[in-house]
Amino acid sequence: MRSLVARFPVWLGLCLSPALALAQAKPGSLPAAPAEKPAPAKPDKKPPASPAKPAPAAAKPVAEPPAKPAPAAVKPVAEPPAAPKAAADPARGAGSRSVTPPPKEPKELPPPLVVAEKPLAPAPAGAHQKGRPPTKPATTLPPGTPPRAPDESARQHITGGVPTADQLKRGKDDPELQRLRDAERVLFPRPLDGVELGFDFAAPNASGPEVDASGLPPGVTSGNEADAASSSDATWLKSLTQPDLPTRYDERVIRYLRFYRDTPGGRAIARTWAKKSGRYAPAIKTELGRAGLPTDLVWLSLIESSHNPTIASPVGAAGLWQFMPDAARSYGLTVDRWVDERLDPERSTQAAVRYLSDLYRRFGSWELAMAAYNMGYGGLSRSVRKFNTNNFWELARYEAGIPWETTLYVPKILATAVLMNNRRAFGLDTVAEDAPERFDVVVVGPSVQLADIARAVGTPADSLEALNPQFLAGRTPPSAPGAARASYRVRVPEGSGAKWTPTRASADDGLEPYVVKTGETVERIARAYGTSERELRERNRVAADEILTPGTVLLVPRVTRVVEPDPTTAAELVVVPSRSVEYPDRKRVFYRVVSGDTAMGVATAFRVTAQELADWNTLDVQARLEPGMSLQVFVAKNADLSKVLHVPEAHAKILIAGSPEFCDYFEGQNGKKRLVIAAHDGDTLTSIGKRYGMTVGQMERVNRRGRTDQIAAGERMIVYTDRGKLAPGDAPVTSNN
Repeated sequence: MRSLVARFPVWLGLCLSPALALAQAKPGSLPAAPAEKPAPAKPDKKPPASPAKPAPAAAKPVAEPPAKPAPAAVKPVAEPPAAPKAAADPARGAGSRSVTPPPKEPKELPPPLVVAEKPLAPAPAGAHQKGRPPTKPATTLPPGTPPRAPDESARQHITGGVPTADQLKRGKDDPELQRLRDAERVLFPRPLDGVELGFDFAAPNASGPEVDASGLPPGVTSGNEADAASSSDATWLKSLTQPDLPTRYDERVIRYLRFYRDTPGGRAIARTWAKKSGRYAPAIKTELGRAGLPTDLVWLSLIESSHNPTIASPVGAAGLWQFMPDAARSYGLTVDRWVDERLDPERSTQAAVRYLSDLYRRFGSWELAMAAYNMGYGGLSRSVRKFNTNNFWELARYEAGIPWETTLYVPKILATAVLMNNRRAFGLDTVAEDAPERFDVVVVGPSVQLADIARAVGTPADSLEALNPQFLAGRTPPSAPGAARASYRVRVPEGSGAKWTPTRASADDGLEPYVVKTGETVERIARAYGTSERELRERNRVAADEILTPGTVLLVPRVTRVVEPDPTTAAELVVVPSRSVEYPDRKRVFYRVVSGDTAMGVATAFRVTAQELADWNTLDVQARLEPGMSLQVFVAKNADLSKVLHVPEAHAKILIAGSPEFCDYFEGQNGKKRLVIAAHDGDTLTSIGKRYGMTVGQMERVNRRGRTDQIAAGERMIVYTDRGKLAPGDAPVTSNN
């Protein structure tokens, strides 16, 4: 009888509304379900039968356990919380309105009747209903939507002007070099395992080029039969004109040659390089030949820079030959904020010729000299000693012998040299080369604008700057005050040099040189010389993220008197640690940190040690200095500080960090007053904070304790309030903090 009563509401619901029946029926219980989902699709469920049979079957296992709780569940007219209990029932639907077990259905008569009113459209034929849409937007973007790029200006603000890691990685790339790197990931799928030597086989003609079959250790194959040098390859290689670099047809060299010859991407790169080579290759070959070096070393510069003189690598190398700054200076190139001779094709080629000559004299092999140019001569020397061989091709086969980049670097240069010496064989004989760089040279003095020179010789300013990329600010560098007057070679279009006379471009444009001191900023210098920061940056081409190093020469307006930004009568606020330090033979001065400063740099400027500076100011020498920090420095009483911006002790207002005076001063800047009060019985941080308009978080921060800590009556508590007076009932504490 109980089971009959339990089933009655279901059939009543089916009679009243087909939609209600769909909402309450169990999967497979309606005859209409097989119309969209055939019975075989649910073999693990009970087979469809007449609608009357599944209900008793489902009622038997469920009706017995809930028999006792049923009376308790009768009290509420509708009890949605009962639904989660039945979630484990395998016969329940997957819709958002799940059916409760049959014994509880009598108590849910009102909800089904109300719910049945919601569907306005005919219910689908399937037994499952679509759930409600999510109330919150999806957390993922639609397919194909590109992710939002980070805000670079915000990142730059967070780093405090220091270049981000991504900015350091970018550099200036060349499309051909990028495409070649992409191809290398396919041609050479990363290092070969094993430490045994490779093997060779002789070409058909013993006098022909040496051919290395695979470059792989014995028993290891490349996975591609075409990688081995076939007899047709050997015949083809024999027909090629050899460069004046010693060339061995190692497997990797052959792969590069096939890439240039057989693939659309390789042919496109080869055609672009053949076209570009006309601009600089003739002059570079002349310089190499004059020094007695193989002229085909010119292709090393093509692999380094794609003959783009202004290209820069992520690690800081620049120019046709990709010199690093220190190496460039070692070979006589000027690298500063005004001139970067790594970008000068003529001067950088002269330095590269000397460098390659030195590497060859050290290693006695052009393969090793080129490898050292890429990985550094020190690292290559260690590899030679470690593996006890001075043969590049053997080092390239050892596990961890040389870097993978260097393993490909030398074969890439040799293959490119073969390519450029056999243009007809690679289909490049019809490529028109760029015209060679031709120019006249004029000699000018310091601080002369290239635009003035361009006007004097009758050429566009941008054309003149393209001929002289080494002048970074669009003018010859200014000389420091008191320094000897320098002269500079400026290239002008061929045939226009005769138009130049030194008087046609005047350097007197109302500017004079100024040497930056340690601790100075562009803003401070601009204020001192009565100009705006923007104008000073534009005139000297100082980038927004550029950090001026001490000794840098800038051009500032010529004025009769420098405006003193900080009169000596105005005391400058400085903060020092609580630990007192005194030296009878030294004086104390203060230094204001600017962006880019380091503990070592500041210490060097004051001729003290970084550790001393850290001890005097409780610094972590490994952490960065934050611009605006004030550092106390103890220097010799007769120390020359004319090149360092500093504050004498007599002109400083000194506050001890964390002292009551310190707190009073800084809270006063925010319009608040610091009070020390005695806590009441039962006070908490929250209750005290409410009396003085402070949050519990602020109370925790100020009093250095947690919000759940017990506070004893009379205990000293600190509050910051803009009211400036005690709350009713509070008593002040006059003892020192």
